[in-house]
Amino acid sequence: MHAYIVRRLLYAVITFFGITVVTFALIHAVPGDPITFYIGTHGQNVSRPALEAIRHEYHLDDPLPKQYLYWLSGAVRLDFGRSTIDRRPVVERIGEKLPNTFELNFIAFLIAALIGLPAGLWSATRSGRPLERSSAVFFFLLYSLPAFWVALLLMQYFAVRHDLLPLFGMASDQAGAMSMPQRLLDHVRHLILPVVTLTYAQIAIFARFSKSALTEVIRQDFITTARAKGAGESAVLWRHAFRNALIPLVTLLGLVIPSLISGSVIVETIFQWDGIGRLYFDSILARDYPTVLGLTVATALVTLFASLLADILYAVADPRIRLGEGGR
Repeated sequence: MHAYIVRRLLYAVITFFGITVVTFALIHAVPGDPITFYIGTHGQNVSRPALEAIRHEYHLDDPLPKQYLYWLSGAVRLDFGRSTIDRRPVVERIGEKLPNTFELNFIAFLIAALIGLPAGLWSATRSGRPLERSSAVFFFLLYSLPAFWVALLLMQYFAVRHDLLPLFGMASDQAGAMSMPQRLLDHVRHLILPVVTLTYAQIAIFARFSKSALTEVIRQDFITTARAKGAGESAVLWRHAFRNALIPLVTLLGLVIPSLISGSVIVETIFQWDGIGRLYFDSILARDYPTVLGLTVATALVTLFASLLADILYAVADPRIRLGEGGR
């Protein structure tokens, strides 16, 4: 088991460095740099010595390999430098936005699991029936809908046309004059549309994955044996099939969490939710290299940790994996 964990940690470290190298190369390949953005926001009256000082401060006058090594030497000490927009430490900027993104993603994950898992298990017990086939088509269509399109439809129907929910933001302009229960209710109303946009595809993932897992287990020989011994259908499903179906469901941790994080960039930008997804988008537009790279490290660590946790839990649940018989 220890050798398996060490091997997965080694893979995670190699993957992490690969992500940072690719992100560093891509962001520098995009036309423009922080100096161009600085001139655009401060006008053409910035002196050349001032621009050269900024370029030197952020090591933009060095070759790319040297820039990367300088950034990496700070990153291993959790020092990601200062933002080129407001000169604040990148860690401080990320720390301000992280709770808002965590709130959004945690609620979306919880709702998706509570709806998607029972729906998938229900579908698996009714395989081949017209209602089950209809649900399969519905979940497929749900998963295929683009998030930005769904977000715009929700905004148009619930916010613009019927004025039932706020259009964007995390709180109303009058939130400061509200009582605590009113502010809480106002915040919940602002949560609804971004959470729905972030959740609907995850419900489809949970439903389809849990259905496939349970369907595969139901076809195993030990289920047939349990039925032949006279076990009731409910006992067969919950005591035997469901427990074994939970093993592959552990891998959803490594699939859903990265999907939620990537979806946050679109959702937070559209709904003006003040989280790291929106910060990521704004930093890319501003060519804020330190913040983009700092956010890349943060999201990569969360994604790799989720995948590593899923691998470990999978190995704990299925000894064949850690003994090298199961494949990964």
